[in-house]
Amino acid sequence: MLAHLIVRTLLPQGAAIMVAVDDTLFNRSGKNAWQHDGAARSPKPVGRGMCCVVVGIVWQG
Repeated sequence: MLAHLIVRTLLPQGAAIMVAVDDTLFNRSGKNAWQHDGAARSPKPVGRGMCCVVVGIVWQG
């Protein structure tokens, strides 16, 4: 796994690992393309679109 290789290579043994996670809703249309949108300004927190999740490993060198 790529994450295991990065952690094993770049971080000293016993170092704390911080993981950053972000999900973004890209506006799309279609009857099956809906997602919960916590940032919606309407009374219903539902948006039409595709949700992409990005995970990153954060370290201070």
